Amino acid sequence: MKVGLRTPSLKRSIKARTTGKWKRQVKGAVNPWYGKKGMGFIKNPEKSVKNAIYHRTTFGVGDLVKTSTGSHKKKTQNQSAGSTDSSSKNIAIAIGVGILIIAAVVAYWKAALIIAAVIMLIAFFIKKK
Repeated sequence: MKVGLRTPSLKRSIKARTTGKWKRQVKGAVNPWYGKKGMGFIKNPEKSVKNAIYHRTTFGVGDLVKTSTGSHKKKTQNQSAGSTDSSSKNIAIAIGVGILIIAAVVAYWKAALIIAAVIMLIAFFIKKK
C-alpha cells in the first residue's frame, strides 16, 4: 500500500474535471443508487476498504496547496466541546500505517493487514464524527 505523496498525473486530472455534470445526471436518472453514500461498499466492499485506506494514507499536490492557502475557521464552543482530540485520530492512523508497513515484512502479513484495516476503519469513522 502506498504511503505519502500520490504521483501527479495531468492527464487524469483533466479527465476528472471534464467528466461532466450531464454524465452524472444521466447516470443518476437511470440508476437510483448512483452517487449515494455507501453504495461503493455494497457493490465491492474489498475495493471500498482499500480505497478508504489509500486515501487516508496518501495525499496529492492539490492537498498541499489547499492546506497552505485554505481559510482557518474558528470553532464555536459547541463544536469544540463535542469534537474529539485530533491527535488521538492521527495516532490511530499512524499505528495503522505502521502495521501496514510491518505487514509487508512479517510472515503473518494477512493477520497484520486485517488488524491494520480495522484500526484504519475505526480511525476513519472517528474522524467522520
